[in-house]
Amino acid sequence: MIRSRRIYIVLAHISLWAVLFISVFLFRPHNPGMNEIPITGTQLLVSGLSFMAVFYLHAYWLMPRYLFRKKIGVYVLSLAGAWLAAAALPVLFYYVTTDLPSGVQLLRAILRRMLPVQFFIMASACVGAFRETLRLEKNRKEKETEHLRTELSFLRGQVNPHFMLNVLNSMVLLARRKSDLLEPVLLELAGLMSYMLYDTNNEKISLEDEIRYLRAYIDLQLLRFGDDVTVQFNTSGLLDNRYIEPMLLIPLVENAFKHGIGLVGQPEIGIDIRAVAADRLSMIVRNRYNPLIGTSGSRPAGIGLKNLRKRLELIYPGQFELTTGNKDHANVILAENWFITTLNIPLQ
Repeated sequence: MIRSRRIYIVLAHISLWAVLFISVFLFRPHNPGMNEIPITGTQLLVSGLSFMAVFYLHAYWLMPRYLFRKKIGVYVLSLAGAWLAAAALPVLFYYVTTDLPSGVQLLRAILRRMLPVQFFIMASACVGAFRETLRLEKNRKEKETEHLRTELSFLRGQVNPHFMLNVLNSMVLLARRKSDLLEPVLLELAGLMSYMLYDTNNEKISLEDEIRYLRAYIDLQLLRFGDDVTVQFNTSGLLDNRYIEPMLLIPLVENAFKHGIGLVGQPEIGIDIRAVAADRLSMIVRNRYNPLIGTSGSRPAGIGLKNLRKRLELIYPGQFELTTGNKDHANVILAENWFITTLNIPLQ
């Protein structure tokens, strides 16, 4: 693709110069004045080569190397030398190979060619400025992409410690109780660690693997809480060969377990994941909460949902929907004291 583009650019340059030279040759005066050098084919070729040389020298060398690097003095001197050389070369060539017509003065003939050379210098200045603008824009986008990649990696890295903190707290409780469930929890944790160490390093992961990870996390939590919590996990309409960002769905489930169990009567968590279109995924997570705790303001906000929103803004800018609250949802019949989180993202 890049090679083809370069070939097109080269062909465009050749075509433009060819049209210019042919036009000058066809419409040149056949009876030049006594004070002018006749424009022969050879003279046109030498003049054209000098114009091309000053054009590309200025746009592709002098401006990038000196002007844009703030070396103004060197730039001005170099440009003046190139300007004079481009104007003098055709005249000197004609002077060496052919006698000058009577009435033609060498210095005056050189000065007369300064204006056409100036035209090509101005044209090359436009090209040089345009190329520099493209270069700066490309660098800006590369820096912006690198910044987003770094920030996204940082946010993804924050998910794992946050999740591990909750899991380790659960294991501590099981160890204090000397529960037989500690070994199954460790096995589940080993599977989750394998996922986080190897799979989450990929830019994208299959939706099936992400849902499998959610199931393992839910199983781990059920091993801890047993019959103290009711969990409904439903998936429907999901298509194969669809990919999302790793660890993108777990913050919603983790948040439901964190705030939906504890000082909550009849803890219940509902998770519904479905494809709303061939390229869209909808996830609804709801959990009961204690309204006294939920409105007290004494509990600090967790970093899970905050990080999730920032990650979504980096990955799917303007293409996602994330809503949280305790208002009724159009697709779910809710009783009082339900907290609902809804996520809608594109699939790849």
